[in-house]
Amino acid sequence: MLACYQGLAEKDVHRIAISGDSAGGNLALVLASRVTGEAASFNATLVGVAVLSPVTDLTLSGATYKTRADADPLFTREQVAELVHTYLGNADARHPQASPLHGRYSGMPATRIHVGDDEVLLDDSLRYVERAVAAGVDARVDVWMGMPHGFPASIGRLKAASQALDAIGAFLAERLKAHANPSNP
Repeated sequence: MLACYQGLAEKDVHRIAISGDSAGGNLALVLASRVTGEAASFNATLVGVAVLSPVTDLTLSGATYKTRADADPLFTREQVAELVHTYLGNADARHPQASPLHGRYSGMPATRIHVGDDEVLLDDSLRYVERAVAAGVDARVDVWMGMPHGFPASIGRLKAASQALDAIGAFLAERLKAHANPSNP
């Protein structure tokens, strides 16, 4: 993902917004942390991050793995643990490039997270935003009541899916517009 960001910056793309869902949300937040840490190296500005149900803590320490287990049968702690093991191997789950919860927040752009109230990943989102806000980041979490992991994929069947995706689109459009520079389209 960093190579893609660098490639866009090298092609004179000056405003970049990133998004991701679930594991992709993890990757988007890790990328945002890396980019803001190396901002002087890029000829582009990261203007916003919008993620859906991100996995922010690969140590799987969130309480909602237990408290939401019955409500989120589609995504269990056991499934996540297997995926994390496959992904990390012997790498440290607390490393900031694995778990954005343990990463850098300073300098992060405006960040929005959408997550279902019935998700085992709810704590990952809540704790991430709490730490981001404490670090001075314009961060917010929108919790969708009664929604399980992956609910935005149910567009056309769940009203919340359309609403969440519309909110993300509006947020990213606003962020891109706010950073528009007529000399750098």
